[in-house]
Parts: sequence; structure tokens; C-alpha cells
Amino acid sequence: MKNESKKLTIISAGQSNIDGRVPVAELPKMISLPLTNCHYCSNYTPDHEKGVFQDSLKVSDLSDNRWGFDLVTYYYLTQVAKYDLYVMKCSEGGTSVAPTGEGGHQGHNHWTTEIDQLDSPSNSLLLQFKQIIEACMKNAQQNLDVKAMIWHQGEGDRASFSQEAADHYYQNLKAVFEACRKFVGKPDLPIFCGTVSHNSEQYDPKVEAGLLKIANEDADVHVVDMQNGTLLDQFHFDPKSSVYFGKAIYNSLINEHIIDAPRVDGGEYRVY
Repeated sequence: MKNESKKLTIISAGQSNIDGRVPVAELPKMISLPLTNCHYCSNYTPDHEKGVFQDSLKVSDLSDNRWGFDLVTYYYLTQVAKYDLYVMKCSEGGTSVAPTGEGGHQGHNHWTTEIDQLDSPSNSLLLQFKQIIEACMKNAQQNLDVKAMIWHQGEGDRASFSQEAADHYYQNLKAVFEACRKFVGKPDLPIFCGTVSHNSEQYDPKVEAGLLKIANEDADVHVVDMQNGTLLDQFHFDPKSSVYFGKAIYNSLINEHIIDAPRVDGGEYRVY
């Protein structure tokens, strides 16, 4: 009964900063892989189409031996809060919500809900995400009750690539969040995300404003202020900012009563 009460299921999605861009060699010393008690299924793991969870999160499960801020959150959830964690994830770098925005590296993949605007349904990241979630739910030997979603995206919809994508980011992202909530049957599913660093060459004020408008209108969308995030390159959070962001999400899960656990230092944050 105790194990059942400490079970936690979340979904995660987005583009490069959650896909992972920090080399495994720069993983904090406190985190060792494989990460135990983390049942993990993503678009990079074997048999994800069948909803197969990996028993632990291994280096081979990551995107090209790179990690993102969400791995830090998973670490604290499993090793500090002692949850038996189930993660369903879909991510790909360089992807936009709008079909007019930046396309993925495996064809032109987008997060848009307007799937009929894509060259093929196979280019829909939302459909890929839905299929992973449905397969995991069907394959799981026990009920998976999704408690939260982690998301980071926005660079692919910047105005320097597509003014139309930036102009419609608010409406487009709002539709994505609504779709993800429908996937798990929870119209009020709490969503935890963050802004794009103002140090990034792909930062766009209109994209940021769209995200913050959603958070202002929706009490279940929680946005960590990452405007001062330091970078690994021109676009991606470095290890320091990735750890800070991951801790901030973890502490926010506590603040919103998603989990009952001790807070961690270094994750004090401004949230919208």
C-alpha cells in the first residue's frame, strides 16, 4: 500500500532544452545513471510504440548522450522524494508549434494541433506523443494516473524564422496544452514549464508573452522565469541553469501539492 501511495506519473514534451543538449560528461556528480525508480518511455527508448517502460533511465535512453533539465527533476522525485516515477515523454530539437515555424531534423515535424496542415500525420509530434501515452496506458500492469506535465518549447516559433508563428503562438500553444490534457483525460492537468533565456539567440518577446498570457489566464499552468538562464552555446541551457531549472520544477510540484516531499535548496524561483 505504501508503494502505491508513492507512485507518480507525469508526461514531458517539447524541443531541444527538454530533449537534452548537455553532454552526459557534464552531469552533476550527485546524479548517476541508470536512474533507479524511474520507469521511462520516450520516443528514443526501445519499443516505445508498444508502450514499454524502461526499468530505469539509462544513458542510452537519452537523446544522443545528452540530458536536459527534466532529468534533474526526475532525480529529485526518485532519489530525494522517493517516488516510484513513471515518465512518458516525446521531444525533438528544432521544432515549432506552428507549421510555418522551424521544422524538425527528421522531416518537418511540428507540435501543431492542425494536423491537416502537415505534409503527413507522421510529421505530427502531438500524434507521436498521444500514441506513446496511449500505448503506455494500455501496456501498464497498473493504472497510470497522470498528475502533471513538464514542457519547454518556443524557440522554433521565433519571429526571426516565422513572423506568423510568433504572432499566433498564444493561440497555438493554448491548443497544444488543451490537446495534451485530453490525452490523459484531465482538463485541469497542471503544466510546469519555463521561459526561454533572454541570452539565447532564439529568444522572442512575443513568444514569451504568449506563454505568460496563458499562465495568467490558466491557474494550472506554472512558468519558471528562466530569462537569466546561462547557456552552453547560443541556444541551450548549460549545466548550472539546467540544474536550477530542474530543481525549480521539483519545488513547484511541491508548492502546487502534486507531491509531498522536502524542498531542495537552489531551486528558489520566480513563477508566473
